[in-house]
Amino acid sequence: MPGRVKALIDELLLVRTNGNEALVPFVRAHLILQGIDPNRYSPASPDDSKLEERLRQLIETFRQS
Repeated sequence: MPGRVKALIDELLLVRTNGNEALVPFVRAHLILQGIDPNRYSPASPDDSKLEERLRQLIETFRQS
């Protein structure tokens, strides 16, 4: 199912910013520094299981804190 990476990035942005749009650029920059460019992924992007797992781990980390 294409687009899972984009959906996980969107979920991560929502979880990390708590819906505060002013923080989105900072979280995007943080992802880029970790080697994940959110602008590269769209709803039609092919899935990458390693990246999906990495994003899921980040989401869980931010939900616990």
